[in-house]
Amino acid sequence: MNLELRRFRLDDAANVAQLVGDEEVSKWTSNIPFPYSEQDAIAWITSTASNSSRNTYAVEMDGRLVACVSYWPHEPGGVEVGYWVGRAFWGKGICTNGLQLLLASDGFPAHMDVFAKVMAQNSGSQRVLEKCGFTFFQKGTVYKAGNEIEAKFYVRRTAA
Repeated sequence: MNLELRRFRLDDAANVAQLVGDEEVSKWTSNIPFPYSEQDAIAWITSTASNSSRNTYAVEMDGRLVACVSYWPHEPGGVEVGYWVGRAFWGKGICTNGLQLLLASDGFPAHMDVFAKVMAQNSGSQRVLEKCGFTFFQKGTVYKAGNEIEAKFYVRRTAA
C-alpha cells in the first residue's frame, strides 16, 4: 500500500464531498454533517487552510484521495487527532497506516500526549487507535447535531 500525506487543495472539493457525503461516513464523525455538498467541502478546505492550529492532511493511496488525518491542540494539554476514510476504503488498513504516517511526520509534536475521541459504537475506529499505540482513557460524550452521543476517549502517552 503506497500512502502519502499532503495538504488539501481546493480542487479536492468534489472528491471530499463524494467521500464524506456518504451517510455511513458522516454518522461516525462529530463534525461532518449529512448531507454534505461540494460547497461544504470548499468551505472546510478553505477554513482548515487558514487555521494555523488545525493540521489537516489528505491521505492519498496510489495518487488518489481516500482519507483525511488531522491534529489540533487538546485542552488542557497535548494534541487531539481525528480522521475519516471513504467507505469504499474501509477495512484495508488505510486509516491505521494514515494515522501512523501522521504520528511519525515532521512537525508532529511527538513530545506531547495524543488524545482521540470515538463514538462508543465505532469499534473499527477503536481498533485503529489501539493499533497505533493508544489506550482507552475514559468514557465520555461527543456532540453531533446537538445530540449527546456516548464516546470513548483514548490517549497515547509520550515516553517520559
